Amino acid sequence: MKSTIPITLAALVFATASSAVAEPIFGTNAPPGEPERDAHEETRRKQDAERFRPGFGARVGGYGFRNPDGETMWDACRMNGLGVFGTLDVNKHLYTELSVDFYSATPATIESGLDRTSTHTLVGVGLRMLPDFVLTPHVVLGAGAEFTRVELPRDVIEALYPMGYAGFGAELNVTRELKFGATVRMLATTRPEFVAGSGSTSLYGSDAEAALGGDAGVSSRMQFDVASQAQFFVRYAL
Repeated sequence: MKSTIPITLAALVFATASSAVAEPIFGTNAPPGEPERDAHEETRRKQDAERFRPGFGARVGGYGFRNPDGETMWDACRMNGLGVFGTLDVNKHLYTELSVDFYSATPATIESGLDRTSTHTLVGVGLRMLPDFVLTPHVVLGAGAEFTRVELPRDVIEALYPMGYAGFGAELNVTRELKFGATVRMLATTRPEFVAGSGSTSLYGSDAEAALGGDAGVSSRMQFDVASQAQFFVRYAL
């Protein structure tokens, strides 16, 4: 008799944990029900409730490019900002996203000789795994455009560039509607060209260095590169 007690307790703990992770922290994943429905109608109603389900949210984050002076540092042209986005769930797994984000250079980036503001307008598609669990992983990719203004020691650049991204993350399902999450992305976008040579005091040079080098009249250029990006968001699904 005593030997069966630990087994029984273990089974109860396992059953409780299994049911807990398959639902949000509060409430349930099931949409509001209606009385007197048979099992088939109830299943179909739940499936229909998850189709073309809209949502909206806000996020904060930042990104940076690999520093040429350090192989593991992604702090060149560092930008921080915030954004808003809307989602449309095709079903419980597949979703689309439309977003607008606003970024500006960090104080350390400005001190290095670069002042920059950027607006990202992006469209993406994502896939959620384990959508009914407390923690739902997802992968996402997308593309769009960036309008940026860059102020450098030699020049000012203002232009529109294409961009794209791919990433992964997870959502914490607080309720069926309220979600908190984070995403890590690789961002294909532009940055100013770094000053060649190790004698420069800045990645982007200075007016004095340009004059001494005889290229004070040479315009700065942008080039495509990959940045590392992290975002934290809150989302409400209707």
